[in-house]
Amino acid sequence: MIERNPLFSVVVPTRGDPSKLVPLLDALARQTFSRSRFEILVSFDGAAPAAEISRKLSALGGRAIESRARRGPGAARNLAAQVASGDYLAFTEDDCLPANDWLERAAARLEGEPAIDVLEGATVRPDGRPSRRPDPDHLHYLPTNLFVRRSLFEKVGGYCEEFFDAGRGIYFREDSDLGFTLEDADAKEGRESSVHVTHPVEHPRFLDPLRWARRYEMDALLAARHPEEFRDRIEVHRIGPFAFRRLFVRACFAFLLASMAALVAVILGEGGLAAAFGLIAAVALLLVWAKWGLNPLRLPVCLCVPFVLVFAYARGFRRAIASGSFRRPAG
Repeated sequence: MIERNPLFSVVVPTRGDPSKLVPLLDALARQTFSRSRFEILVSFDGAAPAAEISRKLSALGGRAIESRARRGPGAARNLAAQVASGDYLAFTEDDCLPANDWLERAAARLEGEPAIDVLEGATVRPDGRPSRRPDPDHLHYLPTNLFVRRSLFEKVGGYCEEFFDAGRGIYFREDSDLGFTLEDADAKEGRESSVHVTHPVEHPRFLDPLRWARRYEMDALLAARHPEEFRDRIEVHRIGPFAFRRLFVRACFAFLLASMAALVAVILGEGGLAAAFGLIAAVALLLVWAKWGLNPLRLPVCLCVPFVLVFAYARGFRRAIASGSFRRPAG
């Protein structure tokens, strides 16, 4: 009898935190999908599995893939993909909780439409709201709930590992980069809202806005690799015929420039100009603060966010230029 490959290889990049991995592995153990039809690959990025995790993985028939050096989540996913045997790579993350029928519902859709190369499920917050603003025209390629045909993943080279700054531990935009690369390869895509994964609310800690701002270092690299998609789809909000591009980033730059201009006006004794620039800075700060729900406790940190983001942008452009990334890859 010919032994078939599993349909899914569940791929989880991790830094090895048992408080995250234990609930995730428990959720995978509860899957209603046949256990013989999926494998579990947990890729440890610069970390080793704790004894408790090793026991749980062994009980599930899963496998730990270890990288001694920290190389970022994209590289961790690529390492797991190299040893995967499933027809599809089922990506999720160590702080996620897949629904019990996560794989069963994904299988129903993919086996019902076998031409689909990329399927994105619904990633929701604990209160059931979507974690990202829905886009009716494009996938988000969130690696919290993403299925990619393994042969196509290998063909496009997997995740670009440049979207990680090892010195600062920063990673961002590698998911969008993979998605745009898959589109360039003419992947047939689908969306399935019944395939559910729960993800915690992002940046809940006091200093998280600063950590979030630092990640914008990676924007220059994405803009270099996919200029049209970056311009038209990254943080673009549409209201009717109007498109508002990168409001958060623009607000950070506007706050910094208006604040500097107001200071210069004060020094020159131009009170009217100082007030005008001060008003612009205040409006810009309001837009930045709005990203964290205008929470009064976050205001002191939000005052620092524009400075961190602008410096991250400058660092990112220097990094992209130094690496020669301002050339769109062939193909």
